[in-house]
Amino acid sequence: MRTVNIATLKAKLSEYVRLAKRGERIRILDRRRAVAELSGLQVSDDQRIAQDLLRAGQAEWHGGKPQVRPMKLRKGPANIAAAVLEDRG
Repeated sequence: MRTVNIATLKAKLSEYVRLAKRGERIRILDRRRAVAELSGLQVSDDQRIAQDLLRAGQAEWHGGKPQVRPMKLRKGPANIAAAVLEDRG
């Protein structure tokens, strides 16, 4: 855990926010006495999965309900049994 005094924190706030966002905890000191801690927000598993889908381009979000991109269908004759076996691995 890093420690920083208030004056330094004010001067380099963006840097310390980036560190906290990456998961580091920062203890804030006022006259060598700890008064607060700065840390990043905890992200739920659902939010992490949604963010991963957005980054991978498999979903889109424009402020409402997320839209999942449809899967591309194969062309040619459909063989359901082969598709089921392939899906099962």
